[in-house]
Amino acid sequence: MKANPGGIVSPADVVGRERLIAQLWATLERQSLVLVSERRLGKTTIARKMQAEAAPDLRVIYMDIGAVSRAAELVERLAQAIRVHLGATKKATGWLAEQWSALGGLEVGGILRLPESKGPSWKVALDRLLGDLLHSTGQRTILIWDELPWALQKIARTEGEPVVVDLLDLLRSLRQTHPGLRLVYAGSIGLHHVVTGLRDEGYVNSPLEGMCVIEVPPLERSDAAGLAAALLRGEGLAAADAATAACIADLVDAIPFYIHQVVAALADQRRTATPATVAAIIAAALTAPEDPWDLHHFRSRLNEYYQNEASTVRALLDILAETQPLDLNDLHARLQTAFRPDNDRARTLLGADRAPLRNLVRLMQRDHYLDLVPGGAYRFRFDLIRRWWRCDLGLD
Repeated sequence: MKANPGGIVSPADVVGRERLIAQLWATLERQSLVLVSERRLGKTTIARKMQAEAAPDLRVIYMDIGAVSRAAELVERLAQAIRVHLGATKKATGWLAEQWSALGGLEVGGILRLPESKGPSWKVALDRLLGDLLHSTGQRTILIWDELPWALQKIARTEGEPVVVDLLDLLRSLRQTHPGLRLVYAGSIGLHHVVTGLRDEGYVNSPLEGMCVIEVPPLERSDAAGLAAALLRGEGLAAADAATAACIADLVDAIPFYIHQVVAALADQRRTATPATVAAIIAAALTAPEDPWDLHHFRSRLNEYYQNEASTVRALLDILAETQPLDLNDLHARLQTAFRPDNDRARTLLGADRAPLRNLVRLMQRDHYLDLVPGGAYRFRFDLIRRWWRCDLGLD
């Protein structure tokens, strides 16, 4: 097996996800689900493997919809994906052509398009398309929509939040109406950010009602070391042994993306694979001005995630980068000493009432920044990110 830093991993090369995938299949027998994880943990790889290895009686359609910015575009891409999965038989192509024509849709250069100013709305098109697909084929269908939260945020900016509300409500209705349909929502941005924004505008429904939320964790340490060992062997690196593979797994928190990155760097630099050279590769990635692992993203996204609370979150992470773990009282005390609030919301977090700060820290847990350790103290979820944060602050 060769290192694949950032590319699409073949389903056959996925390591250590058998138990999680079995859990996902078992859950989908009962209900739709939301697949959450920090970026780089392999949710897309897992989804593609599930699509490739689905049982014959299942139709699994995986779609990366991160580029979608209009609700009608989502329906168009779904129709395109259905066409691919139905195949080129006369019956299949005839069915889709008939359905698309009835919706007023067109085909331009092989691309399916909905009319912009006439014909049924995108809501009618989505409802009919999925309903007729399930009715006509009788086959259970799983739609995996990767980067859905990002698409919803873009739709909100392009067409307004009421369109996002309509889309989420329609998808909930489709899940409840069609027993043979399962939806999988996935994305590195938590859907809770999207829903919170909608609630601020008066949205009262629960768009995830009846869905099971499952987190994609890092690999088990033994599986991570096994992946590192397989990649080291595949690259033919000299002196690669169990200690080196275990070192890679430990220093990158057993996250597959970074394991591939480390081994690829060792191979590119033609370095002997030892714990010392592994540590040097990682240290260089954490401090390189070009930021090859895009770790600055963990800081730059804070304004979008937390808005008026972003400055407080940065301060909390700065504090924990220097000293951890800390309980809520210690965090509150250190904030009062080290942080100068720049808005009313930040000043509220420094007040005597601990509830606002506790709620913010819980949100940081949901966004995979923090873990609550035994004894009630908080620490960085991933040591690798804490190391980068310390480097960025000039502490290391």
